Amino acid sequence: MKCVIIAAGKGSRLSKKEDSKPLIPLLGLTLIERVILTAKRKGLTDFYIVTGYNGEKVRTFLDTVSERENIKITHIINNEWEKENGLSLLKAKDFINENFVLLMCDHIFDESILEKLMAEKLANNEVVLAVDFKIKDNNLVDIHDVTKVFVEKNKIVNIGKNISKYNGYDTGIFLCTPNIFNAIEKSIELNSDYSLSGAIKIMSEQGRVRAFDIKDSFWIDVDDEKAYKKAKKLLCNRLIKPADGFISRKINRKFSINIFTPLLLKIKKDITPNQISFISFIVAIISSVAFFCGHAIVGAFLVQLASILDGCDGEIARLKYMQSPLGDFIDAILDRYGDAIILLGTFYYSLIKIANKEIFGIYWNSLFITIISILAILGNLMVSYTSAKSVANLGYKYKGRWIAAGRGRDLRLFLLFIGGLMTYIHPIFLFFTLFVLFIQTNSIVILRTFLLWNFFLKQNNLLKEKVKAIIFDFDGTIADTMGFLTDLGVKLITENYNISKEEAKKRYLDTTGMDFAAQIETIFPNHPKNKEVVETFETKKIEAIFDYPIFPDVILILSYFKKKGIKRFICSSTKEEIINKYIKLNKIDNLLDGFFGYRTNFKKGDQIDFIIKNYNIKRNEILFVGDSLRDHELIKDKGIGFIGISRIFEKIEFKKRGILSVSSLKELVDLFEKSEKYLKYLERVNNKI
Repeated sequence: MKCVIIAAGKGSRLSKKEDSKPLIPLLGLTLIERVILTAKRKGLTDFYIVTGYNGEKVRTFLDTVSERENIKITHIINNEWEKENGLSLLKAKDFINENFVLLMCDHIFDESILEKLMAEKLANNEVVLAVDFKIKDNNLVDIHDVTKVFVEKNKIVNIGKNISKYNGYDTGIFLCTPNIFNAIEKSIELNSDYSLSGAIKIMSEQGRVRAFDIKDSFWIDVDDEKAYKKAKKLLCNRLIKPADGFISRKINRKFSINIFTPLLLKIKKDITPNQISFISFIVAIISSVAFFCGHAIVGAFLVQLASILDGCDGEIARLKYMQSPLGDFIDAILDRYGDAIILLGTFYYSLIKIANKEIFGIYWNSLFITIISILAILGNLMVSYTSAKSVANLGYKYKGRWIAAGRGRDLRLFLLFIGGLMTYIHPIFLFFTLFVLFIQTNSIVILRTFLLWNFFLKQNNLLKEKVKAIIFDFDGTIADTMGFLTDLGVKLITENYNISKEEAKKRYLDTTGMDFAAQIETIFPNHPKNKEVVETFETKKIEAIFDYPIFPDVILILSYFKKKGIKRFICSSTKEEIINKYIKLNKIDNLLDGFFGYRTNFKKGDQIDFIIKNYNIKRNEILFVGDSLRDHELIKDKGIGFIGISRIFEKIEFKKRGILSVSSLKELVDLFEKSEKYLKYLERVNNKI
């Protein structure tokens, strides 16, 4: 889908910050850049940006954004930028011939608004406007400047800045059909009104403007100095993560959000999260050196500074849309090294200051101090290691206030900070802190091991003791057809809907698991070409699908489960006549208890319900094996188990959602075999007991 952004205005009320409003910096990004990247996160990569005042400078900047972010930006020039924003949108008429998203360059908003708005079905001649119905105590809105709307029965019946009766605010976020251009021309012709609101008013009189409720999502029009400060505060407050520990929320974030992150962005505008991670690591090393040199209080302050800076890298990543798996990996590695180096410094300090001395009537043996310190260092490393291994091996994520992954480091470093300060009273307090860390970290590791053990037992019981039937998806699980179908679908989408190949592939894969007609309707609601494209797809599919074989391990795997007495079924969104012919051609019909395909009122979910009802199998005795995340969404509410085949989707995509996955059907059998051996082992142990 194309995205039009209006960026033609001067922004005189913010001219002290920048002589061109779209280029006004806000926490590491310009206003226009922040809007573009917000839209990009929701899959938009084809932008049409209308520029006017100081246009050459803005367009030069946008060219750098286009190259850096690998997005397409088409420049549209409005030399009459002093007129209102409807004229700027009208300049895009010759470039847009399909439904599109319309945004304002100075409106900062929650990306969830765009995601939900783009999912709305749009009639051929209407516009959907995202409306904020929070008109009471909304401190993000300038009541004297905001465009107001009056909505009845989900339709906008009036709009304007000066209307007396209203129940919502215009957020400046639209989903439009090209019909809006006709409305602008009519508004100019009849009323000499060049504003976008004038065009919306004309369409609303015909009942063609629908309101979309943004509910609790945020938006703000950055139009003056006061709004700029509010936007800055709003974005900063949203940097607090749900996974933050107590110390991060109550102490560290107050310093990082209000002092260090803004300061770092001011000192170096192009600073990256990885650079901040490295700075935090260097501070950790210096703190350890301070402990080695006997300056525990200095070391304590540097430990806490390193902890605060450790939050800044994530804050800058989120503010500048620079989050990446690689950045997260680098941050984690540097954190582990930093922690170990700090703990080595505190260990050395404790040896020098209290080893082989009698303090508080107790003799503090150097061997005891060494053992506790080493176990504290190992415990700290193992806390991180158990988090990573549980996800890597079993796709299991720890939950809970104290043991969840990503929590606890802030507390451990804060304890070292307090312990270092307490050396002002006596050096032994730093060793007491090491002892507490030894207890805390190793207790977490033991508890996590116990929880993972239980999870493993439940997983094995699911596979071995309960499964009496396996339902296999067809395309990509049994039949090696997904590459062909994906290429065909992407080709047709690219040719008929004027979107890039990359975007077409993303949308196709995001909707796999549906029949193609449902996919197309989901991606392009009510598009006039949908019927023709679906018919072409089905025709070409029938012509070529029988040339693509089953996967090499299918016969062996079906035979294996048949010998185990586990029933085997195939359910698919591919048409039933294709399924029947394909299975018989590949001579696997005798290895199946049933195989079903799509027909009217008999989708994949209906097929599963049919199996449950007619084969006398309980829901908790069924396992579904499929290659699509949407398959998981389909069956998760049906009370049956699911295992993913990571052929289309990388294993990590399944693991992110806590879904057990295998790389092949052979690996699925291996999983059953391991389960069987493990349960036999438990049986032997129980018999001995």
